[in-house]
Amino acid sequence: MESHQQHVIDSSDALGRLIKTRRRHLKMNQEMLASLCGIPQPNLSKIETGRSGVNLETCLRLCAALGIDLVGNVRQ
Repeated sequence: MESHQQHVIDSSDALGRLIKTRRRHLKMNQEMLASLCGIPQPNLSKIETGRSGVNLETCLRLCAALGIDLVGNVRQ
């Protein structure tokens, strides 16, 4: 994964795929990431597969742990 690659997150599935891809790129397993973020591993699994919505606080913790910047762009 390139360091400045941009992804449009338009669904929980898209967010989950990004989290999973980045976690694997960093050679982390789900248990490691879940522990860093203070969430149960089964919840992380559900987030990565799009089977669970994620609240904003959890999303921010996951993004911070994975080095993902959450940026808002205003559309024209």
